[in-house]
Amino acid sequence: MNSDGATTVEWVANAPRFWCWAEWEEEETCALFHQGSGETLLLNPLGRFVLKAVSDRPMTAQALTSLAAARFQLPEDEALAAAIGVSLASFRQRGLVLPVEP
Repeated sequence: MNSDGATTVEWVANAPRFWCWAEWEEEETCALFHQGSGETLLLNPLGRFVLKAVSDRPMTAQALTSLAAARFQLPEDEALAAAIGVSLASFRQRGLVLPVEP
């Protein structure tokens, strides 16, 4: 855990009722249309996983990393944690997720 408490921040979906998903059985990527901004995003499986997970309940980046490692059968390492962090930062910038301090 960082001394600044960054790992204790939980992330929540921001107004997922305005999200429209397009997913195809044979494709790894999916599309997310955000009705509020009019923006469409193409998401890789990790991005999709992160958004769906924080839509279910608030989660820390550390918890997301653990769940993603199990889901995708990946090592729970710094590279995966960094990828989760980049995803959260990108989604925050687009207004899709919000941090909630404990």
